[in-house]
Amino acid sequence: MLQPATSHELLATGYQLPATSSERRCRNCQSPLEARARLNKFFCQASCRAFVWSRANREFSSTITVADFENVRESIKQFEARVNRVVVGYALVGTHPIAKVDRQIGDSTFPPKDRKTKRMPNESGRTCFSSTPYYNFSPWFEGPRVPVVGRYRVRVWFEGNPRPNETSVFVEVRRAFPAVHFYDEKTGLPYTLKGEVIPPKPPKPPKPPTERKKRKPATATRPQPEQVPVLVPGIAAQRAPDAELVARVRKLEEDRALQTKERTDLLASIERERKEHAATRRDLELLRATVPKTPARDDSSTRLQAAENRALYQKLQEIEKSVGQLQARATEQDQKIAKLSTERDELAKEVRAVSSERDALQAQRTTLARQILKLEDERKEQATTAAQAERDRNELAAKLSEVERQRDELTAKLAHQAAPAATADEDNADEGADSTPPSSPTGIVIPRLAFGGNLPPVSSPKTGPPSLGMLGQTQRPPIRGSANKKHKRR
Repeated sequence: MLQPATSHELLATGYQLPATSSERRCRNCQSPLEARARLNKFFCQASCRAFVWSRANREFSSTITVADFENVRESIKQFEARVNRVVVGYALVGTHPIAKVDRQIGDSTFPPKDRKTKRMPNESGRTCFSSTPYYNFSPWFEGPRVPVVGRYRVRVWFEGNPRPNETSVFVEVRRAFPAVHFYDEKTGLPYTLKGEVIPPKPPKPPKPPTERKKRKPATATRPQPEQVPVLVPGIAAQRAPDAELVARVRKLEEDRALQTKERTDLLASIERERKEHAATRRDLELLRATVPKTPARDDSSTRLQAAENRALYQKLQEIEKSVGQLQARATEQDQKIAKLSTERDELAKEVRAVSSERDALQAQRTTLARQILKLEDERKEQATTAAQAERDRNELAAKLSEVERQRDELTAKLAHQAAPAATADEDNADEGADSTPPSSPTGIVIPRLAFGGNLPPVSSPKTGPPSLGMLGQTQRPPIRGSANKKHKRR
């Protein structure tokens, strides 16, 4: 006989999760997961899961390097070789991708002028902020920071010229920085890629001054005067030095010591050279005093050579001036070419718009021509039908005159035939009872037919004028077809 299991046995044989050999941990922060968490849980919280996903699926600005802008450097280098001048820096001019916003804010220049902007790592690998209105091109190339990938116009700064020069060079930028925005150069307000204005941040309120009291000595032999608390700004408050700052200070001190040593050595060498020069000068003076003077000679050839040198120098200055003028004209021509290119693009857009409108009008005109041809065909058919109806009406009018003539003849003939019958009735009215027409029991006199025929009288109160058959018919013709058959069955 089976015995019921005890509660201890039920607990021992119940379902239990298999014990894992190692504790499960979050894939991001490596914190331990709960023991009762589901088996397909890999993160302790949503922020860890979002962090891992963003690192795996998003493209970060830290991955962009100067090598991604090699095409920009090559284009500017070709322009530099073409104009035979040294390019110190460059800027990129772009337009907002939304046409409405572009018309509102105009072109945006990168980097923005009159304010500090973040730049790519320099030749030493450090990221810094700069307020220069251009990206460095020589002696080292600095990559641009633009908001979107696309086509930009190049503006350059030549060596020895503090003003920018417009060019007709366009470059294709293949990497962009999401933190950079288009902006209105008049107001300075940035705009997002959706065309929304980014409002300026309100200025931060100044930090309240911290109150610092002077520390009292540990042991006081006599009463100390009352110390007045000194109010200092928060930024000047005592704080622990930064390790990086300490290292920079130490490096600066080492550099200063090295420069001091080099300066001392340089001053010593200069002093030695000065003494040697003074000794050489004394020896030359003694030598000049001992050597007799040479007779004066004609220096006309020297003066002629000096005049030729001056003439050549003047020609060289004129050539340099003409070259400068030609370069200025070339720059103006480049600006005009850039302006003409912009106007050409605008005209091309207008031509495309006009072409589309012309195609639409051509389609409408084709549709209207088809409708007009259809109406013309219908009009011709109606004219043909009207002409046929006119011919039928003329034929019917001609037949009507003939029928009316025949009707008049028949009417006259019937009237001529009815005249003798009326004379015979008048003669028979005077006869006796034998000639009196019989009467019905109701007292209605039944007239006899004249001459024993079936012709009705010419006129009577009930029948009216004599019938002309089909010629005198003014009523609707009899019903034909199946309706006539139904009428006959009745």
